[in-house]
Amino acid sequence: MRRGAGGRRLGSREAVTLAALLVAGGLAAPAPSVAQRSTIPDTIDITRAIRVALSESPVLRISRTEADRAGADRLAAWGAFLPTAGVSADLGRSSFSRTTFVGEEGLSETLPAVLTSSSQNAVQSLGMRWIVLDRGRRFSEISRSAASLRAAQRRYDDRQREVVLTVRRDFLEALRRQELLELTRTQIADRELELEIASRRYEIAAVERTDLLAAEGNLLNARIALAAEENQLRAGLRQLVVSMGLPPDAGDGLVLTGDDGMPEGVPDIDFLVQTAVTSDPELAALDAERSAAAASLWTARTRYLPQVSVDLGWNRLENFGPEDSFWQFNPGDTSHGFRITASWSLFDGFQRERENALASATRRQAEEDLRRRRLEIERDVRRYGDDITRLDQTLNLLERVYAISRERLEMQQERYRLGTVSFTELQQAIDAVQRAETDLIQQQYDYLIAWSSLAEYIEAGPGSP
Repeated sequence: MRRGAGGRRLGSREAVTLAALLVAGGLAAPAPSVAQRSTIPDTIDITRAIRVALSESPVLRISRTEADRAGADRLAAWGAFLPTAGVSADLGRSSFSRTTFVGEEGLSETLPAVLTSSSQNAVQSLGMRWIVLDRGRRFSEISRSAASLRAAQRRYDDRQREVVLTVRRDFLEALRRQELLELTRTQIADRELELEIASRRYEIAAVERTDLLAAEGNLLNARIALAAEENQLRAGLRQLVVSMGLPPDAGDGLVLTGDDGMPEGVPDIDFLVQTAVTSDPELAALDAERSAAAASLWTARTRYLPQVSVDLGWNRLENFGPEDSFWQFNPGDTSHGFRITASWSLFDGFQRERENALASATRRQAEEDLRRRRLEIERDVRRYGDDITRLDQTLNLLERVYAISRERLEMQQERYRLGTVSFTELQQAIDAVQRAETDLIQQQYDYLIAWSSLAEYIEAGPGSP
């Protein structure tokens, strides 16, 4: 991985563009409409990893379900303005028997014979009810449900961005382990060369056996480090595929590919802070939740208003004897009715006051959550900007340190071959190269991760307005 020469300062638009390029194929790519297969190719890049995550992530599927539920709630809020209607049909048969009765004197008497009777009836009815005034809560419920739907949609957008950020971080971490593994293999080659030189010089009695044993020990330690790096890479790949929504064994044998480019310079933090607080979907979700809380407060206040409803009913019914057929579907008697009802609750044991207090507290909490999140976003953006600035300066120095240590190692290897430096001095040169190269790789990926984290706040996610 290489960085371009120079450290020029990025302008506002360039900063946003570069940050967006870091998540290319992720934040700007819509989620596939059809879920992709759980299998992935043996070699994968960041774009493909993000697309699979957007399709397979259980976090996104849960968030999508919550948005669907909010949509159904809004539909029900609109449906409250419509009248309700119902039909019913009833067929009945009743029988009774009497053996006693109460006489005129108020005494119970027994009949000389059991008296029995049966009857049947059929009833069909159509009823409609329209609540003309429901204390005004239907209007506030529409506002609340619409705000809740916006909040759920923005939460879904925010979850997409979180999944993209998580996958990208895990991808970069795994790619870091993969590159460190390759570095360890290169270091083994250096140790093998070191052992070869020590062996040749030992054969001509130019060095002590201690140099030969030290070189062999260094090679063994390098191979131990290789096994540790392989294990860490395996764990990183499993973490990556789990973040993508796939089973852990899908990461076994996976090879990651990355680009060679890295963004240069430092961003305009003040501009990015302003961009972040206007485009972040979590802020949009919190703002919608604040609107929903305000609408819920109005809903609680409408409990002080009266309710007016209108009822309409049409009925057909008939009673008939036991000798007629039970299945009567065309009764001859008809009736219909119309009723207007008005009700007003004067006192309900302070339940209305309790609901108003809770709704008011919920609205204040929503306002404070929004303010808190704005402060956190500004803090995070400035922190990532400071990290990028520091890492940009550090990388320029580390590149020079690595170049110097590599050139010095080549010189020390040649001198050791000629016998002008000791094995300890050669060992120090090799250790210096290894430290410099490891530090450079670590800082490069820290730089990319910082840019990726910053891009989360300044690039609009899928589905955002």
